[in-house]
Amino acid sequence: MTELGTHLMDNLIGGDKKLVTESVMVPSGSPVRGTVMGRVKNSVPATGTADAGNTGDGTVTVVKGGPETKKGTYTIECITAEANGGTFQVSNPDGSILGLVKIQAGAGADADFASPEIGFKVTDGATNFVVGDKFTVAVSDGVPSTGTADGGNTGNGTCTGVEGRRDLKVGTCTLTCKTAVTNGGVFSVEDPDGNALPDATVGTSYVSDQIALLLNDGATDFAVGDIFTIAVTIDPRQVVPVDKTATDGSSVPYCVLAETVDASSAAVRTVGYLEGQFNERALVFASGTDVEDVRDLMRDLGMIVVPSVAQQDV
Repeated sequence: MTELGTHLMDNLIGGDKKLVTESVMVPSGSPVRGTVMGRVKNSVPATGTADAGNTGDGTVTVVKGGPETKKGTYTIECITAEANGGTFQVSNPDGSILGLVKIQAGAGADADFASPEIGFKVTDGATNFVVGDKFTVAVSDGVPSTGTADGGNTGNGTCTGVEGRRDLKVGTCTLTCKTAVTNGGVFSVEDPDGNALPDATVGTSYVSDQIALLLNDGATDFAVGDIFTIAVTIDPRQVVPVDKTATDGSSVPYCVLAETVDASSAAVRTVGYLEGQFNERALVFASGTDVEDVRDLMRDLGMIVVPSVAQQDV
């Protein structure tokens, strides 16, 4: 018995399509070479934030994202009030209405809402909701778009345009004014591990291997010691085994892992194939997901899955 063709059970590469690679970060576990990985894109809080002006003291809990969750703020607003109940309208960050959810009247009653973008449970409280009461759910991509000014800053300028770059680390990046200049200034930049990155100059676009941003002058000049912090919660290249039920963005294939890694004790940077031709028998998925769940998605992204050649008697 012999195997026809060039595919073997442990051969990952299934053809001569050009391989395109990228550095990725595996946060935990020990995925093997050939695991199809999805990128974690969204950070979704578990509870909704009640508006400060709410009359009702009910809650929004069990918040979950979906395969189409968007970055930005979702709004859940009461449009019809009744004793121990109410109807809420759900809007996404674009302002589009996703649907309605109604609490059937009853003390402590609740209702579930589900959509491809977001799901949650809204629960009646001791004080009834009134029209206009609302909750917000702020979804981020793990990298805030602005830096947070320290409460003791002298200058009232801002830090905007924050974006993660290839080597961004999870944790808090700190910018500290080291040189005060009229209508300007120079800031030192430290990554979450305390390593020094190139200095940032006020008014000049800043780009490093980890982060990009812009420091803006304000009406009051910066002083030495003024600080901005940037809290990063998701690495922009964080990947986990693709799971069709995931709600953080990782239900969509991003790459095929090029090597086996051991991230059981700490996150590991490794290499993933963004494009290529792959033997389906060598691919690995999260439990409950298989190649047929993502074959078309992979093809659309340049990861072509080919069937392995069956063994035959000759």
